[in-house]
Amino acid sequence: MQMLKNLLFTLVFGLFFTAANAQVQASIGPRAGINLANWSASQEITDDFGTSPKNRVSLLFGAVAEIRFSNNIALQPEINFIQKGMKLVQEYDDPNLGTVRSKGEIIINNLEIPILIKAGTSFGSGRFDVLAGPSWAYGLNGKTKYTETINGNSESGSQDINFEDDGVTRSEFSLQFGAMFSYNLGAANLFLDARYILGFSNLVADAIGSESAKNRGIAFSVGALFPM
Repeated sequence: MQMLKNLLFTLVFGLFFTAANAQVQASIGPRAGINLANWSASQEITDDFGTSPKNRVSLLFGAVAEIRFSNNIALQPEINFIQKGMKLVQEYDDPNLGTVRSKGEIIINNLEIPILIKAGTSFGSGRFDVLAGPSWAYGLNGKTKYTETINGNSESGSQDINFEDDGVTRSEFSLQFGAMFSYNLGAANLFLDARYILGFSNLVADAIGSESAKNRGIAFSVGALFPM
């Protein structure tokens, strides 16, 4: 964890130092898409749930800045709203109740700040980059939802998450890596990116023994970068 914090600090310091001492091209713009959110959970957590966590389609949107130092290298800091969490689905036949289907969801709304290094090349009006870097997220709020259906009759409910009382970690570090394709339209660069989110922080704040649950995500987004 300390290594990630040091790397984040080094990248931020390097951004301002390099920008002050070199000719750079800066762009800024919006980004929006979806995050296929999930948890990597230990066996203790999975046993408590009664099933393995599954992907939940969640929202993300935010603002992106690009500081381009050359045709091949750029830095991309972002500030995003992103939903993380997971989904649980179970279905079984009960001799007394009949077919029972239950679905539970954990949704945590985060403010997230990735700082990504981009490396790639342009070809005509197009451009391809790979990107990677650390990310810090802070849980703004969260909610659990459930729906239980017995022989076609459904009951639903929800409850707000209290991070302290419910023992949920609020601050999280992760690594993001993926690829981006962009197209220059003159006034703006339109882009499409896909990335994997690898969480390092244990979301179980009061973990006992080897209990752990860590965020995972596959994010897809589109956006535009406008030269400044």
